[in-house]
Amino acid sequence: MGNIIPDNTVINKCLDVLNVVKYRCPFKDHGAKKLLTGQAVTLLIKAQLEKKESLESITEGLQSEEDLQHFIKLDTIHASTIYRKLESLSTDYLKQLYQDLIEKIGTKYANKQGLPNIGVLNIIDSTEISLPARSKWAYCSKDKNGVKVHTRLALLDETVKLADKIISSTAAVSDQEATEFLVLANLATYVFDRGYINYNLYYEWDLKDIPFVARVKANSKFTIIHEQLFEENSAVGRDVDVEVRVPKTDKVFNLRLIEYQDDQKRKYRVVTNRWDLKASDIAEIYRLRWEIESFFKWIKQHLNVVKWFNTKPNAVWNQIYIIMIAYALCEWVKLLTGTSKTLWEVLKKLKLYWFKSWQTFIDVLNRKSNRTSKGRRKRGKPGRPRKKPKKYQAQKIINP
Repeated sequence: MGNIIPDNTVINKCLDVLNVVKYRCPFKDHGAKKLLTGQAVTLLIKAQLEKKESLESITEGLQSEEDLQHFIKLDTIHASTIYRKLESLSTDYLKQLYQDLIEKIGTKYANKQGLPNIGVLNIIDSTEISLPARSKWAYCSKDKNGVKVHTRLALLDETVKLADKIISSTAAVSDQEATEFLVLANLATYVFDRGYINYNLYYEWDLKDIPFVARVKANSKFTIIHEQLFEENSAVGRDVDVEVRVPKTDKVFNLRLIEYQDDQKRKYRVVTNRWDLKASDIAEIYRLRWEIESFFKWIKQHLNVVKWFNTKPNAVWNQIYIIMIAYALCEWVKLLTGTSKTLWEVLKKLKLYWFKSWQTFIDVLNRKSNRTSKGRRKRGKPGRPRKKPKKYQAQKIINP
């Protein structure tokens, strides 16, 4: 425990921005002699980045890594202690850690003006994560317990996207109920899928000059006011000004309805209050909604979201924020290094070079591949494509 980890290591560079390692919560750590808040948060963030499967794997990792022991001033800890600590951590503290880091990243990207001719997009959606059958506190239906992470993903330009706001809830909370925490009056255009159809919300956003693009159902009915001209030879089939009536009220307002097809001939209908854009731009905005699906897929695949270390309510909320802090750290490292590598490539190197020097880490990230060949290419079989499925016969194989 006497060794000193140099200040220029990767783990120091990452966690300095959080200022968390030596943190002792005046309320939660009162009288604690082992595993203070800062130590626990450091262990848990590292565990999420490394996709640890269990609390036991966290404790074994600590026992096997002397550098980690020196770094957090802790040589061993029992899995049950981490279990209890995860539940007792302050959710407000973790939430603030995440928000502070996101704000620092946002400050670095302050000059980003969004997509050409469109501006910044804020894509709103949620992802659902299941909990075991015993977690009745998150009951949703007879065969489902779970939580949701409602997310706002900001597209700051063609290459930069940032999950700058999240709200966690039980799965029974509808997507529409979370919008009041995610939709704010700013210069960004908000993008929604069909899970957010609510004409009263559209009416309120239009009154507040909050621009949005939202998909509606194929059978949604509107009163057509005016048919717009649109580009020929485009995927857009219709561009009309419509009158929208809010159900069960006397509220009436105007929106723009655009119908188009994608490359696979799937039809879409979206409404918007962006009157200044071409119909093809509106179609492009909704196409970019897929970025948030890619984001959800990324955190689930690479940060082990579905592995709960403790399924009690406060522990679940805390782990969600630890996951998001781990994601934001990857964004921060990518920003600091200025690399053009993907976030996944940054994370892979991060896990290998925790206790190496920061300069070594940058050199590895920027190292050019020596491989000149693109590898062996598969070629399609000659002849006409098969129309009927190939028939197989039962195969008898004995492996004595």
